[in-house]
Amino acid sequence: MPDHIFDPHDTTTAFRDASRWWRSIVGAIDDERWDQAALGEWSVRELVAHTDRAYKTVIDYTAGDVKDPTILYSAAGYFRTVLAEQTPHVHIANRAKQEATEREDWLAATDALAETAERLVEGLPSDAPVHTFVGEMLLDQYLATRVVELVIHGLDLSAAIDLPTPPPPVAARVALTVLLDLAVADDIGGILRLLTGRPASLPFANVLA
Repeated sequence: MPDHIFDPHDTTTAFRDASRWWRSIVGAIDDERWDQAALGEWSVRELVAHTDRAYKTVIDYTAGDVKDPTILYSAAGYFRTVLAEQTPHVHIANRAKQEATEREDWLAATDALAETAERLVEGLPSDAPVHTFVGEMLLDQYLATRVVELVIHGLDLSAAIDLPTPPPPVAARVALTVLLDLAVADDIGGILRLLTGRPASLPFANVLA
């Protein structure tokens, strides 16, 4: 079954909504919580630094040059390509730790990056090229990958700071659609059972592992 190709209106709306939600969670971080554990080996500060790449990449990749001419048609295809690289999670974890040290005020940084990225998305056509390091994408499909980052790590951050808050519905649906494209068939059946109140065998495979 082919990957989902998103309607531009859905991804731009989802990105805007997810961004506002993420910014509200970052804004709720108490001063003493920035260095506490958040996700795996990451502190709250490092988790925020990593997730803010959802903005940095939109800003950088829509303005830069072609890095890899491979055409990536879908958000799920993008994640498959990234995750197929050698030890991607080691590189991602180390980069977040480094980037977390590059700014003093991550609340201000988050707001500034978000505002810049949101303005770019509003001003660019939905089929604007995005020059990622693993291939060329259209902006409307690339935004779905950024929504996944903001939604999943928004849930991580809200849990870490004890602030339960559900993601915006449109953003949550886009993220879930991408993750379902990455899920194996057996897990999709289990997810359907859970969504209809039936027991399912757990755990499911981590589609971003």
